[in-house]
Order: sequence, then C-alpha cells, then structure tokens
Amino acid sequence: MKILHETVQSLAQLPFKFYEHDSQTIHVNPHWHQEIEINYLVQGGPVNFVIDGQTKRFQPGDIWATNHREIHSATALRNEHYLEFGLIIDDNFLQQQVPQSKDWQLILKGIDSAHRHHQSYQRIKNHLLAIQQILREPLTDLSRLNVLSHFYGLLNELGENFTQSHSNKDVSPNSNLVDDVMVQINQNYAEELDGNILASKHHISLTTLNKQFNANIQMSVNQYLRLIRLLNSRRLLLETDRTIDYVAASCGFSSGKTFNRNFKAWKGITPSEYRNNFAKDYQIDTSCF
Repeated sequence: MKILHETVQSLAQLPFKFYEHDSQTIHVNPHWHQEIEINYLVQGGPVNFVIDGQTKRFQPGDIWATNHREIHSATALRNEHYLEFGLIIDDNFLQQQVPQSKDWQLILKGIDSAHRHHQSYQRIKNHLLAIQQILREPLTDLSRLNVLSHFYGLLNELGENFTQSHSNKDVSPNSNLVDDVMVQINQNYAEELDGNILASKHHISLTTLNKQFNANIQMSVNQYLRLIRLLNSRRLLLETDRTIDYVAASCGFSSGKTFNRNFKAWKGITPSEYRNNFAKDYQIDTSCF
C-alpha cells in the first residue's frame, strides 16, 4: 500500500512530486507514503476522501492535507469533469529546511478548517494555482525560481497556521522500523499476525514497537493492523459478492463473528448492512490502479 496508486510526476530541480487528476484518475485505492501531501480540488463535483478510515467529503475549491504515513483513498462521481492538483513534498528536503516539520501534524482539512485563517487559506490556494500554471510549460531556470518562491510561501503558510505538534519527547522516532512493519502488515494482513509476532520478527518488545508506532503514526501496531484488515474487507464487500465469512477469512479475521464486531465498531453497521447500503453506488475506475 505504499504509494502505488497515484500517477505522479517529478522534476529533478524541484523538492516535490506533483499530479493533476481528472475524472479517470481521481479514483485512488488506499495507500500511504512517508511524505506530506497537499491536495486542491480545482473543479468538478464532490470527492469522498478517506484518511485512516474516516471519510471527509470535499467540494470544489477545498484544499486538504494528508500527514506522514496516513492511509488515504478517494472516490468521486463519474459524470463530473474533475480537476485536482496536488503536491507530495520531499520529506528529506522539508526536514532539512524546517527541522520541526518531523513533528508536524497538518490540520488543513478544507475550508471548514480555515475559519480563523481565511487569508492564509486563500494564499495557499493562490500558491498552488501559480505552481500548477507554471508547471504546464517547460521549466526554465527563471520559472523554477518562480515555482520555488510559491512553494516556500506555501510551506510558510502551512507552518504558521495549519500545523500542530505531535512530538513524543520520550521516544526517538525510528521511521525505518515503522515503515518496514507497515509494509509487512500491508503484504501479510490476511495471515495469522499480531503485534507480538511483528515485534518478535524485529527482535524488540511489543511495548517498544507500540511506542514507535504511536510516535510516528499516532496509533498502536495492532490498531494499524486492524485498520488495514478493515479497509481491505470494505473493498471486498463493495467490489465482490463473496460471503461475509469469506471476506472475514481473506482479511485475517479469526471468524465471521469477530469480523462483524470489528466492522460494526468501525462503521456503526454490520458488513452485510454496509454492502446493502453502499455496493450499488460504489464507483471506482480500476484503470488507474
């Protein structure tokens, strides 16, 4: 689930990747990456954007961010003409320029999050639009400087007005360890797996592994494992007509009863009810995966 499902572009002279999503590519399967991502829905209809299992509906004109290693996905209406522009900011560059950014928790989640910082929100929008327009032409030395001026302005607005710190002073974050464990979970969630097994594989205690997960992604290793299993079960419920017991077993739940209990705690309804309510409206374009 590491960044496999977004079509992004990069230029060696710029400290970020960028993309433009249209109606065909705006549907994105659950994935994560180490870097911070900034999204701007320029036009179209609403977009349902899921971050760590929580759904937020964004409207044209909205800007939002995903934090380090947040699992996110997107679906949208098929009959709208969409344009979404986004940046995935190089994490090494960001921490070199702004060391405290390693502790940033971005709180930019659309216009509703900008009630105290409307002018800053508008400046971020203007910076993104300017970068988007410049990158539509071949990059020259001068236009690169122009892009960077807007990019630095964007970072300043984020740091001044749309971040909060989540540092854990008792733990020295080991992001490589957490990334390795997350990849193992993403690849093997259907197997018999739990925090103790993962900690043993890395020759550390479960307490240490949980401290690292909480310092890096603000959840325990078992909470992350449960979320990955639930996200994949949701996909099977909506994309297939397999039985509930099959979905449970395929996603690593010990029984249909355990799956029902966990899914209801997550979504408020049973897997069967969720499928009945949402499968007929589920739209996703697999050509972009």
